[in-house]
Amino acid sequence: MYRIIITLVFFANTVLHAQKKPSEVGLYKIDFQSYELGVLPDGMMEIDGVFKVAAGGSGDKYLEMDKEPLSENAVILGPSLKGGAAVSAKIRSFKKRRSYPRFAIGLHGISGFRLRVVPSKGVIELVKNEESVKTAPFKWNADEWTSLELIVLPEGENWRVEGRAWSASARKPVKATVTLSHKGSPGQGKASLWGTAYSGRAVHFDEVTISPAK
Repeated sequence: MYRIIITLVFFANTVLHAQKKPSEVGLYKIDFQSYELGVLPDGMMEIDGVFKVAAGGSGDKYLEMDKEPLSENAVILGPSLKGGAAVSAKIRSFKKRRSYPRFAIGLHGISGFRLRVVPSKGVIELVKNEESVKTAPFKWNADEWTSLELIVLPEGENWRVEGRAWSASARKPVKATVTLSHKGSPGQGKASLWGTAYSGRAVHFDEVTISPAK
C-alpha cells in the first residue's frame, strides 16, 4: 500500500515538473478580477516600480503601475518561453498637458523584444536590449484602452517579430503595425509589462495573454 502511495506521489511530482518545461507550456491568461485589491498577484515579480491590483469606478479590476518612481518600470509574469512566443495585453494611461506616458509589453525576459508605444513621438517601436530597432507611426488615444500584441515567429534561419496596436474604438489590424526580421536567437525568459509615468499618472494593464507560437 505504501509503495503505491509513494509511486503515485512520485508520478504526480514528475508530471508537475514536466508541465513547467517551456516547450510544453500552454496558454497563460490573467484578467485580475479574482485578485484582492492592493496586492501583486502570485507569480509576478517587480523589476522596478510598484505594481498592485486596483479597481475603477465600475469595479473592474486591473494591474496598476504607480506613478512613482518616474523611471521605466516593469513586472515579469507567466511561464519562461524559448523560441516562438506571443503576448498581448490592454494598457491604459493618461496625459497631462504636454506630458505623455510610455508603455510596452515584452517577451523572453527583460533583454528580449518589447513592443512600446511612445505617444510623445506618435510612434510604436520594437525595442531590443534597451535600443529602438524599428519604428512605425501610431496615434495614441489618451484615456482609452490600447491593445498591444507582440509575436516572435521562426522565419527560415531568422525570426520574424510582429507588433500590433489598436485603440478600444478600433478593430484589431490584420496587418502588423510594425515588423522586423531578426538574426540570431530571440532569447528565453518570461513576458513583461512596462510603463513610464512621465505624465504623473498611473498606468493600467489588463487581459494579459501569453503563449508559445509556431
